[in-house]
Amino acid sequence: MLRSTVICSALLLAVACYHGPSLRTFQPALRPDGIGAELQLRDTTIAGELLEVQDTALIVLTAGGVVVVPVAEIRRGIFAQRGPLLGEGIAPQRPLAELRNLSRFPAGMTPEIRRRLLAAYGQTELQVAP
Repeated sequence: MLRSTVICSALLLAVACYHGPSLRTFQPALRPDGIGAELQLRDTTIAGELLEVQDTALIVLTAGGVVVVPVAEIRRGIFAQRGPLLGEGIAPQRPLAELRNLSRFPAGMTPEIRRRLLAAYGQTELQVAP
């Protein structure tokens, strides 16, 4: 009985090692970019690269520039290779912690980096999502 329990446990551990994405196929692990985000708000959708995760907002690089999106305004947040993580009825604390690690700047942007990034996109301040 003990031997079969040990064998079953070993098999479960071996199988668990192969569950989930691997580093070879998980795109955020292969590039310095942040994970792709599609954020559905009440009247619009914002799509782009997740740059930074703050406690109450996401900063996203879109085709139109650098945008800050309040988490409270997100009706549904879908992320590349992760699926929907944010939305109505979902407590944001755990998803925000995961997304922070998948953003381009997981430790946050310094004022100098933010200034340079905004200047590169012809902005003086962050656009606020509608």
